[in-house]
Amino acid sequence: MSHAGPLSPRAARGPVAQASASTPPRLDVFCEASDDCPASIGMVVFPGGDEPERCTGTLVGPSLILTAGHCATGAEGRVGPLEPEASGWIAFPESGPYAASWHRLVEVVAIQDGKGEVLAMDYALLRLQREVVRPVVPTSAEVPAPGSIIRIALVTPHPVYSTQHALRTRLCRVATSAAAEQALGDAARRVGWLSDCPIEPGNSGAPVFDAAGRVRALVHGGSHPFFGIGVTSALPALPDAL
Repeated sequence: MSHAGPLSPRAARGPVAQASASTPPRLDVFCEASDDCPASIGMVVFPGGDEPERCTGTLVGPSLILTAGHCATGAEGRVGPLEPEASGWIAFPESGPYAASWHRLVEVVAIQDGKGEVLAMDYALLRLQREVVRPVVPTSAEVPAPGSIIRIALVTPHPVYSTQHALRTRLCRVATSAAAEQALGDAARRVGWLSDCPIEPGNSGAPVFDAAGRVRALVHGGSHPFFGIGVTSALPALPDAL
């Protein structure tokens, strides 16, 4: 862990067309492997200055999306309805019987924004304008056990074509915070850690699944992909919100 390199939030950026209040952006997300493509995972898009922020989001209720707090740029860290010009979108790829679709995000139900501090809790629960007919993923406040192998699902931009994004899954190992504390100080205890888990732009908000298919944590940052270190937030506030 002492060689993890600089840690940073991982919201994706790129020269793409912005969304309007009523029209989604001109972006595409597709399943990298059709036989392993969670129908409940999509690409979250929020206004972000010159280009939108793009992250990973999970359907945890018929009209509720879970993602990283720093991805919800239109929320500015506040709970409540989003102004039309600051509202976001989520794009689900085609997956099995479910067609590709865009859905508008209109309200912040709960949020903890790390404000650029990677060693702080970072999550957001967002409400959709309408319910989505796709499988809903259960959540659990129980933190994954150190040493266990977990699965994450994440959206990653294409390295060449900035409007193209792939949804893929990856296996990672849950790491203890002891080594991170030695390298980064006591604040490393506030978050969770994954090893053998490269984190790239667009992966923020990726759900951490246990063997039962429940979301147990959320990726919100990471190191250089070479070191394979992921930083996660637990979900202590979400059961009540749901």
